Amino acid sequence: LKSIEASTVPMRAVVIDNGSTDETRSFVPQHFPDAVWLPQEKNLGFGQANNVGLRYALEHQGDYVLLLNQDATIGADAIEKMLPHCDGQTLMSPLHLNGDGTMLDIGYKYSLTFSKLNLLDDLLIKKVAAPVYMAQQSPIPAACWFMPIEMIKVIGGFNPLFFHYAEDENYLRRIQYHGLTVKICPAATMCHDRGVHGNMEVFNRGLCRRLVLSAATDVNLPFHKRMKEYVKILKNSYTQHLPRHQYRPGQFLKAVVWLICNITKIKASRNTEKGKGTSWL
Repeated sequence: LKSIEASTVPMRAVVIDNGSTDETRSFVPQHFPDAVWLPQEKNLGFGQANNVGLRYALEHQGDYVLLLNQDATIGADAIEKMLPHCDGQTLMSPLHLNGDGTMLDIGYKYSLTFSKLNLLDDLLIKKVAAPVYMAQQSPIPAACWFMPIEMIKVIGGFNPLFFHYAEDENYLRRIQYHGLTVKICPAATMCHDRGVHGNMEVFNRGLCRRLVLSAATDVNLPFHKRMKEYVKILKNSYTQHLPRHQYRPGQFLKAVVWLICNITKIKASRNTEKGKGTSWL
């Protein structure tokens, strides 16, 4: 919240409290009286809590929305550096650094490594980075997204089928489906003070179901390609040395049973994602 207050572009901080049980509910209003305080009675999960904030922005005619995790800070001039490249149709991302800003955030580094960006080539060979890079295929974490309100009016909110993790990947796929863009602005930075996935125990819990759900809800995949994704997930359940695949074949079976039991909700969700509008907001 202090980093938001220090921004060279004025912003209104909106805090979504996800049913916290510590001193957050007294601390934030006392120390940050200018922040909009929206406490929830229960933990809505990552996506649905963000949807509360997105809905607030729509109702109060906001121009842009900056999603920022509770364990993150935004560079003072980050918004100023991203704004010139915003066209109302693009999700912008600054560089995500680790907690003290000395290295890239490990999850963000993964996104850059497995994308088709020329950023690393430019830095290592040309010694200079371009102002922005297209990042359509990059799984950029939603710990810090800068989103124009016009994009939100097209894509809507986060899919409520996802509680925690993978909802940002789902959202990026919907952006791709509707022909909108994602860009990285390397001159802008934020710091994300976390480990690999924040809480690895939480991340690994339900990992297989999330992978199956991600494939099932991907509006860019026709039926036969979704089947291929399920086969890939099953094969990975036998490859325990891969750190991102810490689940067993039995968990895949449970995930498929869950998928079948919820197929009506998933089909409805795919139809919703294919349409334009403020879905789930």
